[in-house]
Amino acid sequence: MDGLNTLMYAQINAAGIVLLLLFLNNMNRNGHRDMPLDQRIFKALMGMNILIFLLDTGMWLLDGTRFPLSGVLMNFVTLLYYIGNPLICFLWLMYTDYKIHESRRRLRKRAFLYVIPCGISAALSVVSLFTGWLFALDGDNAYSRGPYFWVMAVSALFYLGLSFLMSLKDIRVNGWEENRTVSVHLVLFPIGIILASVIQILFYGVSIIWVSTMIAFASIYINIQNVEIHTDFLTGLYNRRWLDEHFQRRLKMRRPEQQLFAVMIDLDDFKGINDRYGHAAGDDALKKLSGILRQACKGSDDAIARLGGDEFIILGERAETGEIIKLMDAISASALAFNAQHQSPYLLLPSMGHSIYSKEDTDSSFFAAADRAMYRNKQERKALRPEQAI
Repeated sequence: MDGLNTLMYAQINAAGIVLLLLFLNNMNRNGHRDMPLDQRIFKALMGMNILIFLLDTGMWLLDGTRFPLSGVLMNFVTLLYYIGNPLICFLWLMYTDYKIHESRRRLRKRAFLYVIPCGISAALSVVSLFTGWLFALDGDNAYSRGPYFWVMAVSALFYLGLSFLMSLKDIRVNGWEENRTVSVHLVLFPIGIILASVIQILFYGVSIIWVSTMIAFASIYINIQNVEIHTDFLTGLYNRRWLDEHFQRRLKMRRPEQQLFAVMIDLDDFKGINDRYGHAAGDDALKKLSGILRQACKGSDDAIARLGGDEFIILGERAETGEIIKLMDAISASALAFNAQHQSPYLLLPSMGHSIYSKEDTDSSFFAAADRAMYRNKQERKALRPEQAI
């Protein structure tokens, strides 16, 4: 590869790095610490793409050079590049799986299977330092593909193909129109990268895969920013609009052995907090309660949303009703602990009620039942003295 083309690829990669760094810096700009899992995976994807850009640039610049330790450096950069190729595609499959199924439990179970091709490719990449199976460097430190280069390529394409098929299945089961904003990106991303990969494999010396990936990331990033209309700015939780859409998907994908439940939460005397201590204290109380809800649901597939004002809802699945009660008890215990520490002038006094979805329910009757149960709890608590309120 002549110096002019090398410089051109280096400049393209540099532009991609700058763009992705801008995306990373702008994500989660509201400052909420608990970013949704899909966005955390997407950030890891962009970080991996930046690393690949750097490694790709390093390979172009080092290829055929001769200086002390140039061979060691070229081997190291090439090794990381070969390990990173399937890894970024593995992360995309993880992103696709979670976007479609919104289940941490499912993702944890499947991650061990998903990682197998990535692990095989990584092991062969290390072995190639001594055998030249996937890649090799000649006496002039010039890079060439090895006879089993296809193993790494197939590993990466496997993840993209599986994510594409997963997206098509989701469209068939849940429909295109209801999930169009998600489905467009999940379908088009692997198609573009697969086509770019085939071109790069067939035409040795062409480097377009990661530029194509960066363009796809830009499209998804714009979609993520648009999804912020589904996020409550104050607490970082989802809002009612997102909850309505999520509930419809949850109904279609819920497990028959699990109970689909809703827990409605409302802060007692929230108006009093605003009146006595100001709206800044009221906002702080809402953020503190949202933190308690996140902690109580940590590690589960529960969805938490702020409906407005001081009303929150948890939507999830449990095998037994007792587990739902246990979740509510954990929230009450955390509120009690917060109040006992006297960290704020106000008290967090959450009233709660739950409902379990049945086949006779409509969307509105299901949520209304939880709301009525919460209101009954609030009325019962009003009869107690403040210090007994929880």
